[in-house]
Amino acid sequence: MPRPTQALAPAPGSHLRRGPSPAAGAILALATAAACVRDKGEVELNWTVVDAAGRSIFPAGELDDICGANVGGDKFGDLCGFIGRTTADGPRRPYRLRTQLRLCEPDCPEACATDESCQIDVLTYGCEAARGFSIVAAREEEPYDFEVALVAEFEDRCVCELGPACALTPGPRTRRVEPGLLTDLQVYLFVLTGLDACVQEPPEQGRTVMDLEGCCEGCS
Repeated sequence: MPRPTQALAPAPGSHLRRGPSPAAGAILALATAAACVRDKGEVELNWTVVDAAGRSIFPAGELDDICGANVGGDKFGDLCGFIGRTTADGPRRPYRLRTQLRLCEPDCPEACATDESCQIDVLTYGCEAARGFSIVAAREEEPYDFEVALVAEFEDRCVCELGPACALTPGPRTRRVEPGLLTDLQVYLFVLTGLDACVQEPPEQGRTVMDLEGCCEGCS
């Protein structure tokens, strides 16, 4: 990441100062924008979340029409209201699900999730979002490997990536990011293998129950 440059000191010996002219201000703004365009690009992605049976739960929302008699089923306006245990004998704790986008070195010999030297940047989006948009460093010559993950964030700020026992996510997508242009990563499908939205335990503390045993050991 480029380091901020030191501000220039005003020229000494001047008692009267003129404000910058409108033309000079416009030129400075254009120069700044051009500098940003030269080394930055935009990345956009969208995601849909389904349960273990393939029912769309977010951002679709209500499941009344799908679950039939279970008209009291949860309504997923976001992914912020979950509760679950991480060990068989542990207490259930509130958590939220967030989407994480990792920008990785292509063909890194180690997994980007476990080897920080493979990670160029990590972006995490809110639990209420179904779309992510970020400005990142452009790479015209060499692409990024874009990896996505679902992470559980607990109230004590402990964060763990959900494994296959709880969630399935797509594999990496390799893309170049061109200066000043948008790179659309399209739509990702996340499967919550640990949740059957129509056959589930009653809510606890007003939250949807989804235990994370065996797939969130970092926050046990």
